[in-house]
Amino acid sequence: MATWSPWNEAEQYVWVVICKNRKFHARQNMFSGHKIPLGATDALTPPPEIDCLLTVRCDDCGEENQYDPADVVRLQMEIASDFKPHPLFG
Repeated sequence: MATWSPWNEAEQYVWVVICKNRKFHARQNMFSGHKIPLGATDALTPPPEIDCLLTVRCDDCGEENQYDPADVVRLQMEIASDFKPHPLFG
């Protein structure tokens, strides 16, 4: 039986957007897209109120795109120890 636990301490909740450069990322994960972490959060905190488009550079392909605040989603994932949050999520 698997030992998965919803309280996995290696993963944390983060705000993310999905990179719009689908052609580049299709070779890695064509079904769910490349997630760009924006900032750490928890399971209950609502997203920050943002009234403008977000400009985000992908950490993988390097392409910079604009995202609507509705594109920001909460996801549980591992992030690098040297992760620097987006200025609006810091």
